[in-house]
Order: sequence, then C-alpha cells, then structure tokens
Amino acid sequence: MANLFQTFLGIGVIFGALASACAYLIAYQEYRQRMLRLDQNPKRMALGTAAVTFAFIVGASVVLYFALRPTGQ
Repeated sequence: MANLFQTFLGIGVIFGALASACAYLIAYQEYRQRMLRLDQNPKRMALGTAAVTFAFIVGASVVLYFALRPTGQ
C-alpha cells in the first residue's frame, strides 16, 4: 500500500518538476514581453507560477492515489 503511494508521489514529483520548469520558461517570457511596472520582477513572478504548478501537479497525484486505491484497505 505504501509502495503504491510512493509510486504516485514519485510520478507527481517528476511530472511536477517538468511542468513547473515549462511553466517558468513560458511565464518568464510572457512577463518580459509585457509592459510591467518598475516594482514587478518577471523572474519572481515566473517562479511563483512555477511553484503553484508544481504544487498542483503533486497534489493532483496524491488525490488520484486516494481516488484509485483499492477498497477494503
């Protein structure tokens, strides 16, 4: 049972890292192209987007584990 959870968590971390790296690159490019105020930092804003993406993917994999786990355990 714990092994299956570790598998789902591992998959979530791997795909979360890939998705957050892509989200960072896309968001950073978009924030650089937009007219931002002087107090806005595109790197920090893109890093926030990447962190939210990572948390969402890992959270979704944990929810998917609980949704698909076998009943009776």
